[in-house]
Amino acid sequence: MNDTVASTLARELEIPHLVARLLVSRGIRTASAANRILDDGCGAELSPWLMKGMEDAVSWILAVREKKGKVFIFGDYDLDGMTSVTLLSRCFAQIGIESEWRLPNRFGDGYGLSIAAVEEMYNAGARNLVTVDTGITANVEIARAKELGMSVMVIDHHQPSGDALPPCDVLLDPHQQGDMYPNPELCGVGVSYKFICALFERLGMESPRNLLELVALGTLADLVQMTPENRFFTKTGLARLQNSQLPGVQALYSSLMKPGSAVGGIDVMYKIAPLLNAPGRMEKPDPALKLLMCTDVANAPDLMAELKEWNAQRKAKEAEITDMALTRVKEIYGDKIPKVLVVDGAGWHVGVIGIVSAKLAQEFCRPTAVLSIDEDMAHASARAVPGFNWHKALFECRDLFERWGGHANAAGFSLPADKIPELRERLAASAEEQGYTGEAFDTNEPHAYDIDVALGELIVEGTRHRIEKTVLDYFDKMEPFGGNFPYPVFRAEGVTVHRVKELRGGHLQMEISQAGSPSFSAIAFGLRKCKPLLGGSRKVSIVFEPTWNYFNNKKTIQLCVKAIE
Repeated sequence: MNDTVASTLARELEIPHLVARLLVSRGIRTASAANRILDDGCGAELSPWLMKGMEDAVSWILAVREKKGKVFIFGDYDLDGMTSVTLLSRCFAQIGIESEWRLPNRFGDGYGLSIAAVEEMYNAGARNLVTVDTGITANVEIARAKELGMSVMVIDHHQPSGDALPPCDVLLDPHQQGDMYPNPELCGVGVSYKFICALFERLGMESPRNLLELVALGTLADLVQMTPENRFFTKTGLARLQNSQLPGVQALYSSLMKPGSAVGGIDVMYKIAPLLNAPGRMEKPDPALKLLMCTDVANAPDLMAELKEWNAQRKAKEAEITDMALTRVKEIYGDKIPKVLVVDGAGWHVGVIGIVSAKLAQEFCRPTAVLSIDEDMAHASARAVPGFNWHKALFECRDLFERWGGHANAAGFSLPADKIPELRERLAASAEEQGYTGEAFDTNEPHAYDIDVALGELIVEGTRHRIEKTVLDYFDKMEPFGGNFPYPVFRAEGVTVHRVKELRGGHLQMEISQAGSPSFSAIAFGLRKCKPLLGGSRKVSIVFEPTWNYFNNKKTIQLCVKAIE
């Protein structure tokens, strides 16, 4: 049945059968639905006035301008927060509103807005405060700002705490009760963009589409769902990255991408986002925000070099803590892996525990919280797997926490270290209530993939010796990949591996072919353990992502191998 649907799509849309099969495997079964993926997304943009509180938000900021007031913008320390601050700062300046920004230091300030940050900004002259990508659960902190006489607007996209909304003057958050905005899956910079669109419309100005690259970066880095509107923002923004008017973004592109290459979601996820998040993970996020905010092309290279140094430090620390966390899992649980992993260690670097948590969640196929203990307090970062909701679980345990926040897939919290055993028990109970079964841990579980393919299907036009068009040309049209629309992963059986070379770090470089297909270059990151399976006439199955490889101003297909069977 699926093959019949795919054949119909391939014929109606004039696309390769492989592309049609991929779309059908993702639940896209009609030509109109497929066109929404393949076209530029025009028409997907929604009216910002549909969002609850938008009229009040625009009136609030215009009143600040009328009084010639100054705005302090407080954003979260991740890429979504930093792009939000950049967008608001630039757009406020464009209409004559002066602003300053602050980002939290995860080591001194912890997650989100803090009393200390509120008081520091007040002492620095803040009377009008905008929190962005944070604030929806900062009830106590915003109450303190109000006590000091500050006027506060919250722009957020996270779930409310469930206890009450913060006592701010204006609130924009599509997850608040009574908000009927059709796209509640916006990230923080997405909500910020909708606010600016409404503001500019009220002032008779065009929407700032020249800043959609910022929205694309935040949307992809925050792993929100690829709804039609998010897809439009991201697709348009990615197309702008190559020729961005922002000096900092220009520096990112020229440093991380091959000249003339298009930027895809996978490039943001694995190249751009880790680099921009590195300073905030290691010390403070300000260097990354300064690059995004940079207005002088001459300053961008030095800021870029600083980011690369922070990223090198981040990689080294991440590897160290990952090894320690894996050892700690064995110490705590032995061979009996529970439904929810809670892994703690003294003095672990708080800046990388989010990455370590994600690695452990992938390694053990379990929702995982990694906690760093500092004296009598533990600071945690948590990552989910399908079937488990961290926001729901933490809400049920909220009496244990000094601070907490996040969403279904990722969260952060702090609690007294002596409460960790109770947390383990209550998270296990929450898993039961959610119906999360925690399937048996199996290190040999097959790697997930979309569809089985023949390698020859990757070539759409051409011969074994001259390739003119590939499925990647169609994947470029299907960008952005991310969130609930991940990059395509295929499986091919009966392939032959040639010229295997082991690289530093346990990676394998090789050539791969299948009967009747051209030979493709391939890279298998971290799969040194599979080397004995390769060579000679032995046939294997591979799970892989087809990607572009740029060399000598020429692009060719390279297979990024995820598993060898």
